[in-house]
Amino acid sequence: MKAVNMSLVKSFSLLSLLVMTAGCVSSAPEPQIRFGIEAIVPPFESRDDKGELVGLNIELGHALCAELNTRCVWIDQDYASNIHALEAGRFDVILPMTATSARKERVDFTNDLYPLSSRLVARKGANLQADAQSLKGKTVGVLAGTSREAFAKARWAPAGVTVRSFDFNQQLIESLLAGGIDATLQDSIEITYALLSQPQGQAFDFSGPALEDPMLGSGVAMALRKTDTQLRDNLNLALERLKQDGRYQAITQRYLPAAAPDFPRYFPGGEGLPFADAVQVGEMIHLSGVIGVSAGDELVKGGFGPQMVQTMENLSNALQRSGSSLENVAKCTVILADMKDFGAMNEVYKRYFPTDRLPARTTFGAKKLVMNARVEVECMAVATR
Repeated sequence: MKAVNMSLVKSFSLLSLLVMTAGCVSSAPEPQIRFGIEAIVPPFESRDDKGELVGLNIELGHALCAELNTRCVWIDQDYASNIHALEAGRFDVILPMTATSARKERVDFTNDLYPLSSRLVARKGANLQADAQSLKGKTVGVLAGTSREAFAKARWAPAGVTVRSFDFNQQLIESLLAGGIDATLQDSIEITYALLSQPQGQAFDFSGPALEDPMLGSGVAMALRKTDTQLRDNLNLALERLKQDGRYQAITQRYLPAAAPDFPRYFPGGEGLPFADAVQVGEMIHLSGVIGVSAGDELVKGGFGPQMVQTMENLSNALQRSGSSLENVAKCTVILADMKDFGAMNEVYKRYFPTDRLPARTTFGAKKLVMNARVEVECMAVATR
């Protein structure tokens, strides 16, 4: 009887263990990614007449979750306080968010999902441009918590531009229509959908080309807690797979406009100068000629050698300011006041370029250069940002 009883006990224990194990498996939580969104921004994320989430970011989020065999959970969140909510653990990912240096101090970012374009919108005929000088004494509306708000307050407000923040785009648009603000700095796609393509927006248009500044960022990404590096890497890998097999393109082409012709981007020269420091057209940057002046705008002393060194240093600095570098120069023109300096020029010149990436070059002599300089150099380079 004892042997039989022990067998029964063992069988019962094994059965209990199997039942418990099965119960543990069935009760395991389904993998999920919690996205914090503000679903009032068509065509990126909003709700349709049935209350269902729709838009570019929603479709991309679902595609990423499907690729990672997980479930998307959408959590409504006010955009202005979303970083605090992310840090507090309310959700795992902010979708979308532009990666800026200030935000990177608090959160981590995925690779960009798609490009970003920030532009000024004003009433037609207002003759406003997206710079502090043109907007001085004017009121510009921005959405609270955005990179455009931070940019306008840092770059424009100190120069006499009144920056007014709004929690919702509809409030901002109503103020623009009523004349409460003179212009708005907005994402170009969002403001086109919300205003410019609508009947009430026919009196308004973009003023000037898209703005480019590190504070504005260059693309739309997803933000995560700095500790969630594995989730960040998984999302980046999933995004790359979507791009490789065409699913990404199938989604984005329905929402993002075709590439528009490039507008020139101007980098101002010194105050009062009648020319730009550089002009970017597409991927090419055209630099104005530089000479060997020091920070005090005086030619360095010591003859041709020091002047040539200072000229190349000034060239390097001009490239960096305009978004390129000596490693990405395609063509240079060197102008010498005395062709006898040709050899000395070459000795200095070649030290500033990688030996396997020497740009094309033209050199010629001139009777006289500005400020009686001995050498002037101008270049064209490929933009790197």
